[in-house]
Amino acid sequence: MTINIEKIKTITIDSYSTLLDVDSAAEPLRKKIANADEVAKLWRLESLVYGMLCNFYGTYESFYELNRQALQYSLNVHKIELSDAEINDILAIYHDLEVFSDVREGVKTLREMGYPVYVLSNGDPQMLKSLVKIAKIDDLINDYISVEEINKYKPAKELYLHGAKRANTPVENIVHISAGWFDFAGAQQAGMQGIWMNRKNEVPRVFGPKPDLEVTCFADVINLLKNK
Repeated sequence: MTINIEKIKTITIDSYSTLLDVDSAAEPLRKKIANADEVAKLWRLESLVYGMLCNFYGTYESFYELNRQALQYSLNVHKIELSDAEINDILAIYHDLEVFSDVREGVKTLREMGYPVYVLSNGDPQMLKSLVKIAKIDDLINDYISVEEINKYKPAKELYLHGAKRANTPVENIVHISAGWFDFAGAQQAGMQGIWMNRKNEVPRVFGPKPDLEVTCFADVINLLKNK
């Protein structure tokens, strides 16, 4: 373990896959197509790649729009035709994804321990507004921070530096918690510490930096901080 607990003053947390289970996005697809899980997996991967490509191209489109394009591409790959209304129905799941069971209690405990908590996400402000209500943490977090504020997607260093500014905390005193391997790595490149919340027992990437700490849930983070 390389994490420096004493330096942590503020906590930022990723949204999708960390607070909300993006695999549940396959649910509305199951009502319409047979290979829903396969389509959903490609949909998620494409949406993340598009955000990174926006950074590379120097352009910006909302995460909701990137999601739409990624979903359409995934459907095209699998030769599935759906109407615009059906696609809108599927996209709406991002306002009603399943919440991991430990989220509210985990965030509540971190706040009670004295840590400011911010959600730092690729999501649009409207998506994040829905997200924190679905997760029942809108009364707990200090704020949510969207990429739309600077038009840069994860893992761009600028986003994490912006998050530190919004949290009014030196970047080196922030730990970022994420289920996304590229996300904790981006935070580390900006000067934060990075915790990988490996909720689904993924195989660690060979490429890129290693997390300062790997956990499976909020209880692991809380126990660590209690023992500092």
